[in-house]
Order: sequence, then structure tokens, then C-alpha cells
Amino acid sequence: MKVTITNLADDIKYLEEASEWIWEEWLKDAGFSLEDACYMSRHSICKDRIPQMYIAKLVDELIGVAAIWTNDLKARQDLSPWLANLYVKREYRNKGVGTMLQNRCIQATREFRFERLYLITDHEGYYEKTGWKFMETAPYRLGHYTRIYELML
Repeated sequence: MKVTITNLADDIKYLEEASEWIWEEWLKDAGFSLEDACYMSRHSICKDRIPQMYIAKLVDELIGVAAIWTNDLKARQDLSPWLANLYVKREYRNKGVGTMLQNRCIQATREFRFERLYLITDHEGYYEKTGWKFMETAPYRLGHYTRIYELML
């Protein structure tokens, strides 16, 4: 399987599809519209600074997306940058695509000379396999708590 990882800024035609995945997975139930998700994505595609979004493709098929954001958790404005919106199309999960997207985001974060990268998730066990360390549980929204992870770069 020949997967390529590119900056969404270099392959903008996938913006709406990637935004739809992000909306379905995280934003829809929080009251955001698909247009809101597209707006957020459009303003997360830089090449020379953070925020950035990366996509995974198999030939011309979009199969995954991940982002680096300046912040992904209102309760922790003191932490930056964040790995965000890691999503892999269901039929391509458990094939290393998520790890490839993580690695590209980690590489970019290192290139910007950051020493740490953070993420929030409800998953336990997935990120630990790639070196992430659980930090704490923090308030997220509407009485929901989320897990914060840190990766030393």
C-alpha cells in the first residue's frame, strides 16, 4: 500500500472532504455546521507556521487527516502546539496510516523547534504505543472530561 502524506495547503482540493470527516467525528455533536468545519480547516492550512493540516492519500483517494494546532483545549491555554483531528477512514485503520500522519506532524513540529507536542483524546492505549505519555484529565465541555497526552520531541 503506497500511502503519501502531504500538507493540505499543497492539495487544497481535499479540504471539503477532510472537513466533513472532522465535522462528523468531533464538531457536529458540538453544534457546529459543516460550513464551520470548512472555515476552521481553511484557516488551519499554513506551510511556514502552525497551524498545519496533513492528509494521507492512496493514489487519489483521501484516507486520513491530522492537524497541528496552536491550541485544542480551552482549559489549557498554556500548552502548545497540539496534534488534533487525527482521523483515518475506517477501512484503512490498523494499517499504519495513523502512525504515518502522527510522524509527519511530529516532524513538522520539530522543524518549528518545539520541544513538546500535546493532544487530547478519550482513547486509552492507542497513543501510548507511539510514545505519548498521559499527563492528566481536564475539563473539556458540558461536564465532559478528556485525557491530555504529551510527547517529548
